[in-house]
Amino acid sequence: MKLHIPILAAGFLLGLASWSVSMAPAVAQSDYPAKAVTMIVPFPAGGRTDVVGRIVAQELGRKLGTPVAIVNKPGASSVLGAREVAEAAPDGYTLGFFSTSAVTSQYTVPTPIALSNFQLVAIVNTDPAALAVQWSAPWKTLKELVDDARKRPGKLRIGMIPGASAQIFAAGFEDAAGVKMIMVPFKGDADGAIALAGGHIEVHVAVPVSYKTLMGAKKVRMLAVAADARSQLYDNLPTFRENGVDLVIGAFHGVYVPKGTPQSVINKLASAIEQTMKSKEVLTNMENVGAGVAFLRGEEAKDFLAKQDATYRAIIEKLGLLVAPTK
Repeated sequence: MKLHIPILAAGFLLGLASWSVSMAPAVAQSDYPAKAVTMIVPFPAGGRTDVVGRIVAQELGRKLGTPVAIVNKPGASSVLGAREVAEAAPDGYTLGFFSTSAVTSQYTVPTPIALSNFQLVAIVNTDPAALAVQWSAPWKTLKELVDDARKRPGKLRIGMIPGASAQIFAAGFEDAAGVKMIMVPFKGDADGAIALAGGHIEVHVAVPVSYKTLMGAKKVRMLAVAADARSQLYDNLPTFRENGVDLVIGAFHGVYVPKGTPQSVINKLASAIEQTMKSKEVLTNMENVGAGVAFLRGEEAKDFLAKQDATYRAIIEKLGLLVAPTK
């Protein structure tokens, strides 16, 4: 009997230890979030992804009941920041706030990070591409710019982010307008917009939110948006098509987590983001900066991302910009 008691006790303790270990993740998940959350923006501060990300993060922190801190990790066409998210613990405490570059960099960057490294939590924003010039530039319409650019091939400089959606905007614009410009790379939209305001480049492409502040200061002027129709959200700007350039293209932002993040954590995040995107403060702030709100979660978000992936890959291949042939 004495021999059996230690064995039974050891078995009981071993079972208890195993039960404790197996239950630990469940307890941690049920308590999520128990500490501050980090949201990585893979672009410099001040750009459109940073601006929209901060609007979302501030309110999301209120909905989750814990701070959501933005950390800017620019470089390599968003790949550096994306890699940090992909390599983070899949526990919901490191989020990625990614733009369309999460899709485009898979094909335009030599060492990309595939979408399969992440799980999409929600899409929160969509906007059309926009083209801007310096406020004092001689072109007051996109048609005037195109007419001039056709007469001077390879003379005008156009700013964009290599590997990101802006590079596709620029190349797509050249193709649709029948012009040739000098591509000038920047780490983020803010850098390029400031260079445009300072006269270091003649043209810049991004989305409307990138130009809102400089437009108000009369430093840059948006000429048109690559949308289906005009919108008051974008100051009723003419479309590319109205100016003879048959191009409709845009960008989006979403919240991602590392692959392997528990579904219960993803569900809690998605619900909090849904509440965030419905809040009056967020809707007002997004409108003030000229950013569109479009909330998608679950299968709808996955379907949207898959369609964007297919669409951008087709454009990239057509324009001859494919660098990374496989994901």
